[in-house]
Amino acid sequence: MTSIKATRTSPNTYTVVNDFGAELKVSAPGVPGTFSPGELLQAAVVGCASLSAEAQLAHQLGQDFTASATVESTETTGLITDLLYTLQVDMAGLNQQAQDKLIASAAKKIDRLCAVKRSIHHGINTETVITP
Repeated sequence: MTSIKATRTSPNTYTVVNDFGAELKVSAPGVPGTFSPGELLQAAVVGCASLSAEAQLAHQLGQDFTASATVESTETTGLITDLLYTLQVDMAGLNQQAQDKLIASAAKKIDRLCAVKRSIHHGINTETVITP
């Protein structure tokens, strides 16, 4: 089991720390220098999916390949209803057949290895405990 700790550091702002000492600030949307909880969900998807495809892409394109990714979200009445992950990869030098094959194999890696994306799709049981 992994654990993340959040400590209130100012009104409406928490500093989140992982077991390795990495920190980030979480606040309401639009607060400079912070991530909103929805943005953290997007960051988890974009990071997990991109890292899941990394080895497959590096194997075919070389360790110095260029890529960027985005996640766009749709929110309706306080509920994130859709996430669109887009990975743009420089595949210059590959013919169309090789590009199609790499795209398919990278997508399979993402679907198989990205625990965040798979967990969202499957559904995650959550529980809240508040203690004095």
